[in-house]
Amino acid sequence: MLPLPTFSVLSPRSVADAVGMLTDHPEARLIAGGTDLLPSMKYGLFSPPALIRLGGVAALQDITTTEEGGLRIGSGATLRAVGRDPRVQRLYPALAAATRTVATSTIQAMGTLGGNLMLDTRCAWYNQSSFWRGALGGCLKCHSGPEGAICHVAPKGKGCYAAHSADTAPGLLLYGAEVELVSSRGARQVAVSALYGEDGRDWIRRAPDELLTAVILPPPPPGAVVHRKLRARASIDYPLLLTAAAFDPEGGPRVVVSAVGPRPILLSGLAEAFRDGGVEAVAEAGYKQVSPLSTHV
Repeated sequence: MLPLPTFSVLSPRSVADAVGMLTDHPEARLIAGGTDLLPSMKYGLFSPPALIRLGGVAALQDITTTEEGGLRIGSGATLRAVGRDPRVQRLYPALAAATRTVATSTIQAMGTLGGNLMLDTRCAWYNQSSFWRGALGGCLKCHSGPEGAICHVAPKGKGCYAAHSADTAPGLLLYGAEVELVSSRGARQVAVSALYGEDGRDWIRRAPDELLTAVILPPPPPGAVVHRKLRARASIDYPLLLTAAAFDPEGGPRVVVSAVGPRPILLSGLAEAFRDGGVEAVAEAGYKQVSPLSTHV
């Protein structure tokens, strides 16, 4: 078994406490369920001197109805709690479905919605032990230091192509969701569609001292939104492909594809493709925009 590095644990009781600790300890990392962070620390990808444990901040676990008729879901709400909430099931069924495709029921009971959205990008060359990475000349993405100078997935490229694999992100993007980020400077809201960058090393557009406190969903759009996940096994696995699709009888299809690059991709030109050639034409148009690479573990 790979050991964890030594670290201290800070336990805030409120959002203000957590923000203060994040400001005072810039090298610390936030931890909620820990289902992604702790294995990464065992692999030597991160060695923070302290972890700020968010499980004691009760306000982050609330799910409430907004005045507009949408939902505000605390970032600390577990995937199981989100997926079982009757309001989520009724208003945002694609989100409920996405929470049920994350790994196993045990992980769903521990992992949080905020943690899923903040999930690190993954790659066959990155998510390995330090010994394994070192034997192959290191990894461009690795946060523990300048291990390597190239991305093994795309050696001629200029960036990191590690894949975004958060199950809940595609559906939330189509629902028009925003996230609330809080720091000592105040709070701001960012659309999920604008949350992710195009390089696997810098995939989250969030300042180091900001805490994700909530996901805010507007009233659901007209038409249906569905979630689908392709994986090698029916459970446990990370995705080979994530899709969320919405069809508005007046506006045509909208499709988000993920797990093929550092961010979810909202496909364009699908209404015309569907009109001219049906589902097969939509699939072909999507493939040309995605250009998937072999980053999967």
